[in-house]
Amino acid sequence: MLATQNLQELQDNLKEALAIEKVNLDCLREKVRQLQVVELGYRQCYAVAPVATDGGENNLSLEPMNVEIVRVADSDGHVHFQGFLPLTGNAIEIAERLYQGVPILSRLIKELGLPNWQELSYLDFKVEEKTDPDAILAISDTRRFIKTLRDILEWAALVELAFQSGGPVFLLLRDGLLRTKFIKKQIFPKLINIFRRAYDTRGAMIVGVAKRSKALNYLSLALTLEGIFDHRAPCFTEVPADLEREAYTWARTWMDMEGQCFGHLHLVKLVEGRDALVLPVDVPEWLMPRRKEVFEYLAETAKSSFPVLGYPYPLVKAHENANLSGLEIGITGDLMTRALMDWVDPNDKEKILRHITLGRGLIMGGGYHGG
Repeated sequence: MLATQNLQELQDNLKEALAIEKVNLDCLREKVRQLQVVELGYRQCYAVAPVATDGGENNLSLEPMNVEIVRVADSDGHVHFQGFLPLTGNAIEIAERLYQGVPILSRLIKELGLPNWQELSYLDFKVEEKTDPDAILAISDTRRFIKTLRDILEWAALVELAFQSGGPVFLLLRDGLLRTKFIKKQIFPKLINIFRRAYDTRGAMIVGVAKRSKALNYLSLALTLEGIFDHRAPCFTEVPADLEREAYTWARTWMDMEGQCFGHLHLVKLVEGRDALVLPVDVPEWLMPRRKEVFEYLAETAKSSFPVLGYPYPLVKAHENANLSGLEIGITGDLMTRALMDWVDPNDKEKILRHITLGRGLIMGGGYHGG
């Protein structure tokens, strides 16, 4: 423990270690100085964003029975998917049922030209293809399946919206960067082509907006020391691929533009203020010639955002629409109680109702209830 050691020795040792690490900071500051910053104005557009429920935020639990509520909604209030998924079910069986019965998933498979859902992601594989039993267990776990499903549902909703352009200037916002680990690498280029076609035929522009990224974390201290975003106006800078690559312990997948990524990373400040929020934003190759214009559309969406100033309002609204409110959680809790009553033995109904009424059994998670 620190209290039992010589604090001066510890401080001296820490200074020696930091002196070695400071070389990395000095080198990074030199690279950051080369970044070109472009100031932005504002342009109006029609912008929409779909978002899936946050993992673990919306669930119903009556141990040992656990059900997760998955909803994908957009900033306009349209619900693209909503369902109850058992956390101890067979992931493959659940996937089979969903991909056959959920329109946006079946249409996504058709748009990609795939013969079945198994070709889309890493949720299903032959046992002999994986020799590590722990890997097989992890990939087949229902919780992991639901995490994968959320990502795929968001991509499916983005595809739907991309071909429903609602105005002459239509901006589609992905909640996160334009990259994924959940869709097979050989399939992802097909998805890229869909969004390129939506842009060519409908004018639908897409960008990926994240709240954080490894690259931003890696660069943040150097950016601050060099005052890169010390501008009153909104502004942006592109992160060169070699500089982004430094931020990852492994970068081959993310940095391979033919793989599971189709965005060029930028750091963007969308509102006025020298200390305003800086966000990582991915821009696809075909929008790079129009990136300043696109960022000005994006900046317009962030002017009145709340509670996070500088974060695009469509994403704020989509999160609100995707996560269940207190009233909705109460209603779904009642639905679960009624569902239990439909199949339990008549002699057990009173016991279950008493158990739930006394607050010992039914646990509800949600954006306003914790969880």
